[in-house]
Amino acid sequence: SLVFDFMDTDLEVIIKDNTIILTTANIKAYILQTLQGLEYLHLNWILHRDLKPNNLLVNASGVLKIADFGLAKLYGSPNRINTHQVVTRWYRPPELLFGAKQYGICVDM
Repeated sequence: SLVFDFMDTDLEVIIKDNTIILTTANIKAYILQTLQGLEYLHLNWILHRDLKPNNLLVNASGVLKIADFGLAKLYGSPNRINTHQVVTRWYRPPELLFGAKQYGICVDM
């Protein structure tokens, strides 16, 4: 069994909800928390490989957490061959669209 913190919603819902007004401070906080989470993952040799707004969960206090590690993978071997069929198509970096099989942390940006 897995146990997770309860998170009220995801960033995609927040972005699409016209009744929610995001201030500059909210946006900066979400960006900062996302980058801090990615830094932690990358320092621990983990590629998320499916970063998108609905995989960024947010609670009522504005705390953001990265979720859905179904495509996550350890990285670091210089000769490791990876599939380019990761990351939801609309969020896929150009090098993956062109079939790159070797990539690093750039895939999470």
